Order: sequence, then C-alpha cells, then structure tokens
Amino acid sequence: MLKRFSLFTVLLLLLGSTAFGQVTLVRKYNEGDSYTAKNTVKTDQKLTIAGQDGSTNSSTVVESKSTIGKKDADGKFSLKVDTNILSSEIGLPGGIKIKYDGKNPDAKDDNAGNEIAELVRDRIKANAKLSMTIVLGTDNTVVDVQGIKPGSEINPEDIKSEFAEQLKVFPGKPLKKGDTWEHEAKLNLGQGQILTLKRKYTYEGETSKSTVNSTRKVHKITAVDSAVTYSAKEGPFKVTKSELKVDESKNTILFDPAAGRDIESSSLIRVSGKIGLSVGGMQLDGDLDLTMSSTQVEEIK
Repeated sequence: MLKRFSLFTVLLLLLGSTAFGQVTLVRKYNEGDSYTAKNTVKTDQKLTIAGQDGSTNSSTVVESKSTIGKKDADGKFSLKVDTNILSSEIGLPGGIKIKYDGKNPDAKDDNAGNEIAELVRDRIKANAKLSMTIVLGTDNTVVDVQGIKPGSEINPEDIKSEFAEQLKVFPGKPLKKGDTWEHEAKLNLGQGQILTLKRKYTYEGETSKSTVNSTRKVHKITAVDSAVTYSAKEGPFKVTKSELKVDESKNTILFDPAAGRDIESSSLIRVSGKIGLSVGGMQLDGDLDLTMSSTQVEEIK
C-alpha cells in the first residue's frame, strides 16, 4: 500500500466572537498574503500480503510557499503553491534504502546501480520542485487546478477532495473552551486509497505562540480518531476486507485569527489489523500495521 501526502496543506480559519467567551472557526483567505511552511511527514508500514513482506518506511521534509491572489469580478481568486522537497529517505522491501538531499540532488547512495532505487530517486528528483495554481470560488471550493506537471501523479480531483474535507473540519457555530464535535474525515493515501476516520475534535481555548518579534494569540484545537476503514476507488485492485483498529491517534492545530489560518499543526495515527485485496480476480489477504505522522510549521518572523 503506497502512501502519498499532498505537498500543500492550506488549513482554515477566521475566528470571530459571536458571544462572550465564544469563537466561530471559519476558513479565510487574505488577498495578497504570502507564507512559507515546512512539513515533515513520516510513515512506517509493516505489511504482509499473501505471505510476502511489503514493509516500507519514509521520512520527507517539504517546504511550501503559498501566495493568495486578488479576487476577480466573480469573486474567484487564485492560490499559487510552490513546493520544494528538502530531503527524503525511503526504505523498501529487500533492504533497499534511498536518500535524496535537495542541496545535492545528484548525490548517489549505497544503492547506486539498483534499478528500483534509481527509478524512485529519479522520480523524486523530477518532482522535487513543483508549482501549481489552485482557483477557488466564493465559497472557497476548488473550481480549477492549473499548472500540474505531467508525470507528477498529482490528481486535480484529489486536490478538490482535500479542500472539501477542510471545509468540513469546523462546526460553523460558536464554540467555548471544552466544546467537542465529530465528523467523518477522509485521509487520501494516493492511488485511490482512502482511510475513513471517525474523528472527535475539542476546542481547547486561547493560548499564545512566541515568534521572533512578538507573542501571537492563537486558538488550540485537538482531535482523536476512534474508528477507521480502508477503501480504494477505481484502480489496479479492490479492497475486500478492512478489519482495522485505531491503536493511537492525536492531532493538534494552532490557529492564528489575525492570519486567518493555522500556523502550526501536528498529527499522529497508528492503525493495525487485517486487510484483503482482490487483484486480477485473485484474493490476497494480509496484515497491516501502519504509523503516519506529520508536523507542519509556518515560518513566522
């Protein structure tokens, strides 16, 4: 089961007081804003499928710069996203280990000459720097995705789905400290694979975040997952069994109401259990133990 995280993550937010001690969390994009964030994504997958070892692991650091354009006469606006893979380490079955250093992209590692390692490294290098423009409508839904690099495997429909998921995160009503809400979250793993999670959020209240020049007021939201289902859309295989459980889960968002978005977020989830796949009419059963973590921090001066 391959894993892919989107390289841009633009999360929510505008906080407005509607009653004493309450806030309403709403997505907001400020025209002309430009910000840079660093995202560290790690995965550790222990997988046995039909008796074969399919275990993988990875650690990737990506820098992204987002620039919000001005609204046109119809209220639409653009979000330009530039991403740069700073480093990546990937472990594949058979002891294959691949390293990529953005400062020295042509450097070879111990697997030089290995066909699989060279293929993966070349793909990372080819897609290390990407740029795209996402056009959003008046309701902040994606209406178009422009500039996707051919061969990058970025699917415009996945981008639309990711933004739609973000619109569902906050409950659209005033919140006070300790309030909770739930919704079904979908995590895109790439190649049509989806983890559907039952997620419970808690508004933890106002706190502060120290920056280089000041201390900024932020709002803290946490979340935990209590159930998970693995599925797949159209693709080379079908999921016939998903008997997974959530072993560990924690998510944290720090939202800056002045910026109108989160300036820091982290997530960790571990799921395990039995899965079944149908490939070309052949049934393949296996055991999965998957841990994924992500930490995103915006560079704030």
